[in-house]
Amino acid sequence: MNTFERLKQVCAAVFEGEIDISAITPESSLREDIGINSIGILYMALAIEEEFGIKFTNDDFVDILKVSDVVAIIDKKVS
Repeated sequence: MNTFERLKQVCAAVFEGEIDISAITPESSLREDIGINSIGILYMALAIEEEFGIKFTNDDFVDILKVSDVVAIIDKKVS
């Protein structure tokens, strides 16, 4: 399973029915398209850290706008 698919599973677990997981694409905007607020991003980040065995810094989320941005950071930290 690739990073994008694993990320969608993490989102499904974190947001449990609050968002339409099937509508998430790599180009989806976290805030506008998916509707994730600041608190949601925090919860998602914590779940991603646990799932992928990585640690985020505050700087990691400065330029994150789309799902593909999150995937890129995860791939960079995992490799």
